[in-house]
Amino acid sequence: HCEPTTVSQPSIWAVVPAAGIGTRFAADRPKQYLPLAGQLIAERSLNTLESSGLFAAIVVAVNPLDSYFNLLPAAALPLVERVDGGASRAESVLNGLKALSSRAKKDDWVMVHDIARPLVTVASLQRLHKAVTDTDVAAILAAPIHDTIKQVALPSANSCGKDSADLPIIQATLDRRQLWAAQTPQMVRYGLLCEALSQALVANDDTVTDEASAVERLGADVLVVENTQKNIKITTADDLQMAAFFLSLN
Repeated sequence: HCEPTTVSQPSIWAVVPAAGIGTRFAADRPKQYLPLAGQLIAERSLNTLESSGLFAAIVVAVNPLDSYFNLLPAAALPLVERVDGGASRAESVLNGLKALSSRAKKDDWVMVHDIARPLVTVASLQRLHKAVTDTDVAAILAAPIHDTIKQVALPSANSCGKDSADLPIIQATLDRRQLWAAQTPQMVRYGLLCEALSQALVANDDTVTDEASAVERLGADVLVVENTQKNIKITTADDLQMAAFFLSLN
């Protein structure tokens, strides 16, 4: 008699770009190593990914000169692997994908998560995973925008010779019903993400600022999965204060 064949589920891999040095933060170390409510930012992010139980490995793309990462307790977690990051986000993520090339299949899934989004929750990771599994389409966490958003002219266009020329001039008010603030994780098929980022780097396309924009560039669909605005990216000291406030509410 014939044995029934079992179809293995695609693996999910996490790639965490963490090679930035936080120049906008003006701290004595990269921002991911700053404390937030008793834990370092990077520690919070990696612990959440690990505790989700979703991933076959968590590959962190770190600046080669980074002397802080290996001191993190999370760096010793069984799933966490360090690779060298690149000069840009896309290069760092691609380095992480290349590190998985001998293990990952084309149809596996990759979740890319910012090291500096320490307030991501396991529940939101699971919600993103469910949306992608249900639809078989790439997706990102995102939050609807409630502010009125102005599109402004780039500074080079303001050449009227007045003192106000350095200040942005509004060109349009955008329909916020169509606007969402992109977050991470962003979840894409391994093969598609490799192709999308490789092509964006070859084209030197500076409009590719996240994984979704690289995938969109190829004409592929990307869904948004609504998430709370608490999943903020720590970029400035104000963001760190806001994150601490959100944590104090729990």
